Amino acid sequence: MSLTLLPLAYKAVVLDIEGTVCPISFVKDELFPYFVSELPSILSEYKFPLESSTTQHGSELIYDILIQFPASVTQSQELLLDHIQKLVKNDVKDPVLKQLQGFIWEKGYTSGSITAPLFPDAIEAIYKWTSLLGGVYIYSSGSVKAQKLLFGNVCTYTSDGKVKSEDLNHCCIDYFDTVNIGSKVDVASYNKILQQIPVKEKKQVLFLSDNPLEVEAALKSGMSSYIVVKPGNYELNEDENKKYEIIRDFGSLF
Repeated sequence: MSLTLLPLAYKAVVLDIEGTVCPISFVKDELFPYFVSELPSILSEYKFPLESSTTQHGSELIYDILIQFPASVTQSQELLLDHIQKLVKNDVKDPVLKQLQGFIWEKGYTSGSITAPLFPDAIEAIYKWTSLLGGVYIYSSGSVKAQKLLFGNVCTYTSDGKVKSEDLNHCCIDYFDTVNIGSKVDVASYNKILQQIPVKEKKQVLFLSDNPLEVEAALKSGMSSYIVVKPGNYELNEDENKKYEIIRDFGSLF
């Protein structure tokens, strides 16, 4: 479906991350494997069974996350490791898992082992929206911490072709995740976001995502919303292609 609204009609832009501004492959082929590879050594720092009153040698912040997993899987390191690996394998949007991933990914970003390969047209659009609107909002199933790490370590290139890491957090007005807002397929979540964005007309808030269910929920809240189609994303069926407005290049919004 072709676009019907002019970009200047929007007073705020809310962006999904995976499959929208960043390739799905980055999350599945780089972030997830890094997290899983680091997990055993992280868990080995703690005493099992995990109990809130137990003195631990590892990070207190990570421990406070680990004890939020079900008690049935925190009885041993093996049980907890197996539980977390299954959540990752099945791409379960578990809020506790997302918090833990954020802390472990921080190590990779800090060491330079991880940089986020945002789509070039997405980077350009984010800068344009920052100039026009003061910035963008981010709404992802990844934790706010993980979002800030990703946008703080964006892979870009210098004029002579060298790779460098760029911080785009100054372009982000606020960050929403499933902990502070709720499920991304729930209309109530988008209503909460609308309450936090100082725009009078709901239609003036644009939400972009690769997920039809998320776009549907945003539309029901009164927002404007398009499906972003990028290489590696899930194929849309015939009905979805007809029902929703689609963009393939962020440049088409300007």
